[in-house]
Amino acid sequence: MKKLSELIFSALFVIGLAYCKQDDKTVTDLKSHLPGEWEVESLRVQVNTADNTDSSYVFEAQRDSWIAKFQVKPFRTFYTDDNKYRIEYRTQYDSLISTSRGIWNVFGDTLMRIEPTATYQYTVKLQPGRLEYKSMVDWDGDGQEDDEYIEVQRFLKR
Repeated sequence: MKKLSELIFSALFVIGLAYCKQDDKTVTDLKSHLPGEWEVESLRVQVNTADNTDSSYVFEAQRDSWIAKFQVKPFRTFYTDDNKYRIEYRTQYDSLISTSRGIWNVFGDTLMRIEPTATYQYTVKLQPGRLEYKSMVDWDGDGQEDDEYIEVQRFLKR
């Protein structure tokens, strides 16, 4: 019976180590895959209790209809190896409207982006050629971070 409990303990220990290694691999993969140029492919926000009422709505945008819907190109994010980033917003004619800049870092599956006036935190799922960002935000400006934000970006180039 003692050997069986030792065997079970050893198996659990090995499984635990494998899980920790997998988590380290995710961090390494995300850190090594972020640098480069990314373009938003889709954006979905489930706005809950809009304007302090019981109503809610969904805001959705897809890359293919982005220009028709917003009269601007899908925004692009540029991550550098030295943990800096910028996001460019351009007109449909490719004129630069504005730029956001900051620093980034990865903690587990969490991406932190820090700008001079704001900090953003996302859970990121790495997919082949894609990043899926998830977060709870205050999309409707009601003071509550209760709106579910999901953004998918596609990789363009290093």
